[in-house]
Parts: sequence; C-alpha cells; structure tokens
Amino acid sequence: MKQKTDFLRELYADEAVCFIADRHNVTPQQLLHYLHIGEPQTDAAASGDTFIPLEPNEIEILKGLSGTVLD
Repeated sequence: MKQKTDFLRELYADEAVCFIADRHNVTPQQLLHYLHIGEPQTDAAASGDTFIPLEPNEIEILKGLSGTVLD
C-alpha cells in the first residue's frame, strides 16, 4: 500500500497540477497546500496577501485528483 507522501509526490508531478500551478506562478506544493487549507474560492487568500485566483473548473480538477489523498 502506498503512503500518503508517495501519493503527494505523484500529485506534485502530475501534468494537470503542474499546469495549473504554472498558470498561477506557484509551485505544485503551494497549490496543493492552498487547496488543502480550506475550500478555495476564486480570489481567496492562500496565505497573507497572496491570492491564487483559481477558476471553478481548476478547483474541481484539483479536488478530483487530490480527494483520496487529502481526505
């Protein structure tokens, strides 16, 4: 059975995660952390004054990819 960290490493390298992270000028780790700290909404604060303006379809893609790992 794979460890949670193994799944996270795979997500960090996932093409969709990397594409969305690159689109918003953040790392895949930052993007997934942002997704994990709360229900992201468009224009929601990631931390401090940093915003990751995720689109609804991006949120659904990331939730679908990370749902089994971050639950």
